[in-house]
Amino acid sequence: MSTESSEATTGPVVPEQRGVRDAARAEVLARHGRLTRAGRPIFCRPSRAEAEGRAVSRQSSGSDGKVIYSTREDAEAAARELEALGARPLRPYVCSRSRGGHFHLTTDTSAHTTHLMLHLRIPQQRTPLSA
Repeated sequence: MSTESSEATTGPVVPEQRGVRDAARAEVLARHGRLTRAGRPIFCRPSRAEAEGRAVSRQSSGSDGKVIYSTREDAEAAARELEALGARPLRPYVCSRSRGGHFHLTTDTSAHTTHLMLHLRIPQQRTPLSA
């Protein structure tokens, strides 16, 4: 029987999380994602009415299980850090399932923009031109 101590690890302490294989990525999620009281990231899922078929799905199933970011800034910061860790280019988008407007990250597949820095790949909202 081996006696391994968690005190022997170096770096910041990250809450124990199911399904996270990379400690560095787990730290990014814990720093920028919306967290439960236990310190675990909150994941998007359909409402009970959507799951039971009583309501039309407000979002495709592609958002199910994605980490929720409270603000676009949090999502952008997480995207920059995840890309620095080797992730494919990411961009934030607002989830239509959320009343308050939470955000997720998706792979930025536009071939002509993958070489641009993150802040140049994020679509910016523009105010309408005054007549």
